[in-house]
Amino acid sequence: MKKLFLLVLAISLTFTACKKDALDVNFTTTLSATSPQIDVNATPIIGAARLTSPTPYSQTFEVDLSNPDTQDYLNKLKEISLSDVRLQFSGLSDLASNVTDTDLTVTIDNQVTFHYTNFKYSEVANGQDFNLVDNQKIATIAEILLNRKKITVKIDGFIPDTATYHFFIKFLAKAKIKAQAI
Repeated sequence: MKKLFLLVLAISLTFTACKKDALDVNFTTTLSATSPQIDVNATPIIGAARLTSPTPYSQTFEVDLSNPDTQDYLNKLKEISLSDVRLQFSGLSDLASNVTDTDLTVTIDNQVTFHYTNFKYSEVANGQDFNLVDNQKIATIAEILLNRKKITVKIDGFIPDTATYHFFIKFLAKAKIKAQAI
């Protein structure tokens, strides 16, 4: 009788464990979106001297959670966590030697703001990633993604040069997702 009870218990635990695993799916994906082209126009020449103040720019774009990895699970999401949240700048190689400190502000959905007063274009001009670091803010961004399925990224900055630039900013993040199985 004791052996029969243990056998029934083992079988029921096996089916319960399988059923629990079948209810949720865990996977990772990379979220990525590139801004429209950002145009920073040269400061006008006054006489023979060019003004030397930094030139401001602002750009807004969306990062959509929908991609081939997530598409089937968008209405069944349970949890999202983000890591390796970063920006990539392209088209600014002429600023590789510019070590002037400028301001850079990254705002997500008008709720989460990263502000950098010592941002240097020399650190990103040749494609090096710029990491956004603040675990609490990144958790808030993940919660927004869970609820809205997308985020709006606004980037405000200053080019510390008076030349004309045309460049792009790419937002990247690794997302760990838990969803109900299909």
